[in-house]
Amino acid sequence: MEFFAWIEDRWRALCQWLGPFIKGCGRVLRAIGRGLRITWAYLYRLRGFFLAIPVGLAAAWLAFSNMKHLPEQVGIDIQSDGSYLLTVSRELAVFGPVAVTALCILLMVCSKKIAYPWLISVFSLVLPVLIYFTNVYPA
Repeated sequence: MEFFAWIEDRWRALCQWLGPFIKGCGRVLRAIGRGLRITWAYLYRLRGFFLAIPVGLAAAWLAFSNMKHLPEQVGIDIQSDGSYLLTVSRELAVFGPVAVTALCILLMVCSKKIAYPWLISVFSLVLPVLIYFTNVYPA
């Protein structure tokens, strides 16, 4: 029994010696937690802008790439024989999908629930790729 009493005395002495340090650590950890909570709240409120940045950059990159590689007259509606029913200028074929993506991003930023408009804006990035492949690699 003396052994357990000795361990209990040592434990109380250690707790008494470390008490102020533990209380100070608790205050520091609460302050860090409060700062992280505030930071997370602002990041959550601005999530639409953070999700829109990569989509906007990808749309700009695809627009520059299409402006460089597409021919002067771009065919939009490809027929079964390989000819185009409708041809438009290169600028319209480049800036049309960019406008669709910009509209999707605007709707995403204005929406309360941003998952669906963001997903639509990501899928709108397929339009420039589709225009590129149907004009550079015809059937």
